[in-house]
Amino acid sequence: MVRKKKQVFDEGYLKALNSKNIEWIDIGVKGLIDFIPGLPKGDAILVRGEPGTGKTILALQFMYTGIKNGETVVYITTEETPETIIRTGAELWSDFPQMLQDKKFVIVNLSINASYASEFSLINKGEVMAIVLKVLDATPDVSRIVIDSLSALERRLVDPSEFREVFMKLLLETKKRGATTILTAEGIPKRPDIPEYLVDHLIYLDYQKHDVIWTRVFVLRKSRSVPLQPRILKLNIETQGLWVEEIPISLKPVWFASKL
Repeated sequence: MVRKKKQVFDEGYLKALNSKNIEWIDIGVKGLIDFIPGLPKGDAILVRGEPGTGKTILALQFMYTGIKNGETVVYITTEETPETIIRTGAELWSDFPQMLQDKKFVIVNLSINASYASEFSLINKGEVMAIVLKVLDATPDVSRIVIDSLSALERRLVDPSEFREVFMKLLLETKKRGATTILTAEGIPKRPDIPEYLVDHLIYLDYQKHDVIWTRVFVLRKSRSVPLQPRILKLNIETQGLWVEEIPISLKPVWFASKL
């Protein structure tokens, strides 16, 4: 159960909310609207974090929110199989299996159990783009796209040196369609790489330890060309997915400043 908190909007929030040039969308994380008005429609959002921090759940919530709004969604999975994605969605929302039956979304299978030219489940850049473009071209009204995850895709390329080219082609195709896109990747690098620089927004999902207590955190690290302040929020995972709340004041002196 998400706990309701009194909304106290700061100057940055109100400035963003009153922007006349931005159409904000809800990415599906409960409670986030208390801190930012959303993220701009059509932008690319990179979500990074260690295993277990909630990347795939966030991607699913992004997809689910779009479906509930009547949007067309494409979910490209390069790591978990479609069966696992569907099972996770069904655990979170009772109406998720019906959405699948009603063809409310499309899952593109680039996971290890898909069929590829290589017998070792490796994939080349031509196969990646052919599979993705076939689905995107058949879904001209797509407004939300998930690519989960870039890290798994890079590991399974026949030639890993081609990852940068594949990533930029995927990003270009999502931008051409005007779709809001969430891409996930493993870990929080010490030095940013090309994905961090090319996406519009960067979110970190992380664990932090204070004394003997581990806390999940949601960090909005970067927002390009929009009036959003960097944010650090406490991240919770419950039966219906992720939700955020204000960081307890006792934890702020430990790591708050260093994360921004």
